Amino acid sequence: MNRESLNDFLGEVPPPPEDSLILHVEIDEEDVHFLDAVIDGYDGIANVRREYRVVDGNQHFLLYTSPGLVGFTVARIRELRRYIYIGEINVEGVVHDS
Repeated sequence: MNRESLNDFLGEVPPPPEDSLILHVEIDEEDVHFLDAVIDGYDGIANVRREYRVVDGNQHFLLYTSPGLVGFTVARIRELRRYIYIGEINVEGVVHDS
């Protein structure tokens, strides 16, 4: 199925809600599925995307979360450092960790 017919099938993907914050998490690509599974365990705190940006040669994957849950979400991501590599965590361009 090509992209055009997939878009016809799925329809247009809506943008995230306007009050969402975007987290940029420096993480190895092979660990994104683990991060996603852990975040899914906390019903509704964030949405892990497979989209990423390259910053200084490192992949920063995107997560969408609400302003009221950003601190909780960042704390959960920091806890994962015991198991996988987590580098910088940026919220709307503000560096929280390095």
